[in-house]
Amino acid sequence: MKMLDKIKNYAEHYENEVRDISNQLRDEMMPELSRELFDEYEITGNRLRYEEGYFKRREFLSTFGLASVIWHKKEDIEKLEYVIKGICSEECWALSAHVKRLENPNWRMTIDLTASETGHTLAHLYMLLKDELSEETKECIRKEVFRRILTPFMSAKAPAYWWEDATNNWNAVCCGNIGSTAIYLLEDGPEKDAFLERIRYAIETYYLAGFGEDGVCEEGLGYWVYGFMNMVVFAMDQRLYNPTYDMMALKKVEKIAHFQEMCYFSHGRTISFSDGSSNGEYPIGLTCCLANLYKDIRFPDPIYARGFSGDRCWNWNELYTGWYWTKNYLEDVEKKIVEEPKPLLEEGTDFLKDAQWCILRGKDNTALVAKGGNNDEPHNHNDVGSFLYLADGEALLEDLGSGEYTKKYFSDERYEIFCTRGKGHNMPIIGGVDQKAGSKYRADAFERKDENTILISFAKAYDVSSVDTVLREISFEKETGSFTVRDHVVCDADVPVFENLVTRYPVTVHTGQDHKNKVVIHGERHKLVIEFGEAAGAVLVTKEPHVNHEAQDELVNRISWEVLHNEQNVDCKMYFYLEQPDK
Repeated sequence: MKMLDKIKNYAEHYENEVRDISNQLRDEMMPELSRELFDEYEITGNRLRYEEGYFKRREFLSTFGLASVIWHKKEDIEKLEYVIKGICSEECWALSAHVKRLENPNWRMTIDLTASETGHTLAHLYMLLKDELSEETKECIRKEVFRRILTPFMSAKAPAYWWEDATNNWNAVCCGNIGSTAIYLLEDGPEKDAFLERIRYAIETYYLAGFGEDGVCEEGLGYWVYGFMNMVVFAMDQRLYNPTYDMMALKKVEKIAHFQEMCYFSHGRTISFSDGSSNGEYPIGLTCCLANLYKDIRFPDPIYARGFSGDRCWNWNELYTGWYWTKNYLEDVEKKIVEEPKPLLEEGTDFLKDAQWCILRGKDNTALVAKGGNNDEPHNHNDVGSFLYLADGEALLEDLGSGEYTKKYFSDERYEIFCTRGKGHNMPIIGGVDQKAGSKYRADAFERKDENTILISFAKAYDVSSVDTVLREISFEKETGSFTVRDHVVCDADVPVFENLVTRYPVTVHTGQDHKNKVVIHGERHKLVIEFGEAAGAVLVTKEPHVNHEAQDELVNRISWEVLHNEQNVDCKMYFYLEQPDK
């Protein structure tokens, strides 16, 4: 099926899903948000139980909001008004994990990601349904959005909030939502223009500075979606309000717009560095909008586009644009205003100098992605010099991405958690310790030797004084999907050096008479065979506990072996190749 037809099918299914969910929710009551649930994060560190009820209420808001916008039926609008009244009566629009009650007596007015989203959603519905909502509902929206969002922001001198000059997704989400809210609700005039100038300054000066010239979002693909989506919504609203100023025309923004297509592979697999996910579902509305604006935007397969019910947070911007921008794009393709959608490139190399990433794509859906960087990146993991390997949709060598978000996960104990520490990544463990967190722990070189070979120097990532050199060379064979990793370490003879690999798949270990060690990772579609020389000790496969982002317990296989010293030099050459699985 042509990609264009797949997008048309997606759009049809999307509207059907909105209708089905609205019918399911019509006779349901929204869950209550109790103080007991709110308190759990402070007491136990658990945030998910409160958020389950919070986001269920946003499901009601987004579902009946979009149903009302699409079909304008009385039964949907009446239910929406009931929902809006409930949202406006909430004690606090911010999440419990983002509120500091002991430090801030005005904590109920905290403006965080979700508070700004809530204000924007209500303001947008006010604008879209202005002639259909009751005067009481419209007054409720205006009162609460001004009280909780617009007035506090306007009355405080910039930068009033820590995220206003942050270089991460918080800036784009909060500033973008507040900026669009102002466009919808503020009267035209100097005050509004000054407000929007402040928002543009924050986004352009700080949020965009968080990207290098290569357009990479070091926070991870999911945070690119979250931050960039909200920025683009504001930029498009701003352009409509004032056509003389177009943030989307900035060269850096166009570069950032191409980041998503570099991160996607077959079977919906994605790059999962930092707090990313290895199984992505992409926002097709945003992709359609970008394809309307820029040439050569490429679409992942639409079967991996996130549906209406695919986002647990029920983010209005993504859900509304999933319908609106997709519909507009299909109309423009039909009118031949824009070209038909283009698929991802199947082979090639992306060497991303600023982020120190290298993405190598081979035949038969094989890919290797390596990174340098530093250990003070947004949503950082201590993973300088690591890599992941994909074959036909199987992450045979894994980057686990995000763990469960708990209080501990964002505390000084973060790097005690398996998925964020060095042992949770495919890289050497030197001197019996993990890499350290901090910007000084970094790669001092990340070079491209040829089209398919990269060299990473990263001794600085280890806080071991007797380590002089850590050099990793990775060579990828695009025709076969095979690759070689050569590690060279210079250190004192009493410093142990272990190789370390991570996979979710079963592992078997074989030791031959020729002293060649062989490890086999057993995927469902492929086996990955790893051959290397004599180890100083046995090859160990350890079951490591991991709690994933959905709070599910897993056991992950960590493969490790000590490498022999030759005086002060430690050398290990690993050859990786694919075989068919045993039948």
